Amino acid sequence: MQISRYGIMLENLKPEHLEMVRLWRNQDFVRSNMQFQELLCRQDQEKWFSSLNPQTNLYWVIHFNEYPIGLIHIKNIDLKNGVGEAGVFIGEPSFLEMPQPMLAILFMMELAFYLFRLKELQAKIRSGNTHAIRFNKQLGYQLEDGQPAGFQYYTVDRNQFEAATEKIRSGAQKMYGNNTSVNVVSTPEGLHKRVLLLLEKELEQFNATAVSA
Repeated sequence: MQISRYGIMLENLKPEHLEMVRLWRNQDFVRSNMQFQELLCRQDQEKWFSSLNPQTNLYWVIHFNEYPIGLIHIKNIDLKNGVGEAGVFIGEPSFLEMPQPMLAILFMMELAFYLFRLKELQAKIRSGNTHAIRFNKQLGYQLEDGQPAGFQYYTVDRNQFEAATEKIRSGAQKMYGNNTSVNVVSTPEGLHKRVLLLLEKELEQFNATAVSA
C-alpha cells in the first residue's frame, strides 16, 4: 500500500526494503543518534522485522519523486489509550536539509491525530542531539519532566501539534494541495490494513479535518 500527500509517498515497509534500510541505518550519521549504535547484519535486520507486531506498529518507507529517502514510524500504538511513539530517520544525506522530511512527518502526525485519533505521540531523542530537539519542538513536542540525561521522551498532543504547525501545514497545502491518494500495490495487514480501510471510508473527512484544524 502506498499513500501520498504533500508530494510525499509513504509505502508500508516490506521484506524487500530491509537491505536498503539496513544500509541506511548503518551509516555513521544515522547510528550516532540511535540508542543502539552497533552495526547491523542482515540477520539482525530480518530478526527485528519479524519481531514487529503488525497490530501495534506502522512503518513506512518515505519516497520523494518515487525515490526512497528514509523510514518513518509510529510504533507501540495503544488505540485504547490513544498513544504511540513516533520516529524517523533519513537515509539519503542529500535530503537531510531538504523540506521532505518535515513534510513526511506532518503527514504521519496528521494520520496519527486525525485518522487514528490518537491523543498523544511520544518521541525519544538523545539529549545532545540539538538538531532533532529543535526540529521536534517545531512540531509541538515538549520534554517530559524529571528525566536524566541520555535518551529522553518528548510528547505532543493534537492541540500542541496544531498550534505549532499551523503555518507550516498551511504552506504545504498551498504548495501541494490537500489531496491524499491511496494506491494498493500489496495487500496490507494489521494496522496498515486499518489505515487503508479508514482512508477508504473517511478520506474526504480526513482531508477536510487536516485543512480546518
